[in-house]
Amino acid sequence: MKRIAGLALITALSAGCAAVPPQHVGVLETFGKVHDQTWGPGLHAWAPWFGVHRINCQTLQEEEQTTTPTGEGLLVGLDVSVVYHADPEKAAEIFSRYGGLHGIETNVLAPEFRSTIRDVTAGFNAVDLYSGRRQEVSATMLSELRKRLTGRGITIEAILLRNVQMPRQVSDAVEMKLAADQKAQQMEFVLRKERSEADRKRIEAQGIADFQKIVTAGITPGLLTWKGIEATEKLAESSNSKFVVIGGKNGLPLILNP
Repeated sequence: MKRIAGLALITALSAGCAAVPPQHVGVLETFGKVHDQTWGPGLHAWAPWFGVHRINCQTLQEEEQTTTPTGEGLLVGLDVSVVYHADPEKAAEIFSRYGGLHGIETNVLAPEFRSTIRDVTAGFNAVDLYSGRRQEVSATMLSELRKRLTGRGITIEAILLRNVQMPRQVSDAVEMKLAADQKAQQMEFVLRKERSEADRKRIEAQGIADFQKIVTAGITPGLLTWKGIEATEKLAESSNSKFVVIGGKNGLPLILNP
């Protein structure tokens, strides 16, 4: 009886609390047996025969710098990052199968990530990694890696294609193409401007022609005669000396200065 009481006292004295940090999951182990029940963040009553293994479920990032072949057989240097986190619901399985997060990162995530990079880039040309299809390459890598890690306890959030080191001959060709495209766009702008100016001049000329046509249609012989009579009257009324010849052109008088 004293022995049992002593054992109970030792157990009570040795018992304590175990803390699980935020965004972690505590996996319980007893003499090599992993329990299905896990602990969330916070303080938990703990006994010395319980092993508590904390699995980090925060969003993490792993960077891979590699040289990989493209569809045309060129070697391209890539700097790619994968953003991921451990699934809290799979924390016990991660520990029991891989020995923890480090084990699954080393033995599963890293090899599958490298393999995905090589397999995906082999389906694209080098210029695709340097041009507008860059986002498509990242999206393809993300989809492929998610497929490979389904059910493994790792959730892939994003893949970031950070840096691309192209072979010199490819980068020169791309720069020449971009320069040619820029020059073609500039020439197209000049042509559009010239066409606009030509259209403006054409409209202006048409307006002048229409004005002259209207004015010409309104000038009649009678109007010209009337204007001639008005001019003759003004000249006749002036104080300057003049000769008036009757019977000029169209019957109008001719007034000449002496």
